[in-house]
Amino acid sequence: MKTVMKNAKRLFNLNTALIQTARDKAVEILKSFEENRKENNILRLKRISIRFDKRCYSFSKTTNVLTPYWLTLSLNRRERVSLPIIFGEKQKQRIEETFRGEWKFTTVEMVKRNGEWYAHFVLSKTVELPDEPETVIAIDRGEHNLAVAVAISKRNPEKPLKGQFWRGSEIKRIRGLYSHIRRKLQEKKLLKKVKELSGKERRKVNQQLHIIANQIVEYAKNFPKPTIVMEDLNGIRKNFKKSKNLNRRFHSLPFRKLQAIVEYKANLEGIDVSYLPKKEVKDTSKTCHRCGHVAQVKGRVYKCTNCGMEYDRDLNACINIAHRVMSSMGWRSREPREPADKEIGVKPTLNAGSSRLQSWSSSHTYPLSKRLG
Repeated sequence: MKTVMKNAKRLFNLNTALIQTARDKAVEILKSFEENRKENNILRLKRISIRFDKRCYSFSKTTNVLTPYWLTLSLNRRERVSLPIIFGEKQKQRIEETFRGEWKFTTVEMVKRNGEWYAHFVLSKTVELPDEPETVIAIDRGEHNLAVAVAISKRNPEKPLKGQFWRGSEIKRIRGLYSHIRRKLQEKKLLKKVKELSGKERRKVNQQLHIIANQIVEYAKNFPKPTIVMEDLNGIRKNFKKSKNLNRRFHSLPFRKLQAIVEYKANLEGIDVSYLPKKEVKDTSKTCHRCGHVAQVKGRVYKCTNCGMEYDRDLNACINIAHRVMSSMGWRSREPREPADKEIGVKPTLNAGSSRLQSWSSSHTYPLSKRLG
């Protein structure tokens, strides 16, 4: 490894720290590829990017009115390049918070898109999480409902509180629309136009995911000392095998990305997030949350043949997830459970003792006002 580092330094005339970050990034890419690759899949990189850690960059605010923010990148001992950075209003607010000490600068990733260079600032913040939660917020996911949430309090563990649905209809509409447009463009051999559409679709979907995640976190904040529990989705796509139509619809829904956004937004509010292993959520949709009887489900309503309870199948599964978490925490009694309050549906809107410390990182993209080549 030392020989490789020396040769790289001699060939490219770069800082040792910069070569080390390049090595780390290459290892991350390779690991990600190994985890997600399919048969005969070839490793391809869609973008050029360079990572700078604290040893290789500095960021400052000057008195310059037009371009107050400047990023200085150190390529080697003799060569440095200083670049003015332009922010949007939200990004500027976050950067100002960082200068006030509310966040910390960690790394900067330079990403090239369509001939333009952008700077991704990775910031970290330490938040305090409750040592012992008082409310479990269980979140389930599905094709019909993108997310379902229900709360159960330690004070009354047998009484699930009012649940909420997020159907994700706008995300489905966006995905369906762009799928139709891509198909038409491909028929006309307009492949360049197809490529341009992917970024627009991703941005619109991400906006909806942030709206839904904000509403989930706001829901959790209504309860004392909440902890959010979600299903571990590792291997979900491999194990989901239904009809061709259902497979396409299911795999187009960004469950994992929604979980990641919910996690960091919840952590920022001091809410812990954990994941339940797949084996722990087995048969949650087939089990009656009131009496524990297991039965097959047909349609959108779960009908228990033992106690006669009729309930929305997704909310029933969500309550079962909460019950299994409660059992591991020693909250649940052996008495018959009460059915949950009547659930409500939610449509995303645009206006929406000892303690553990958790570090949270966020990657933000800020355009450079100057091209680097």
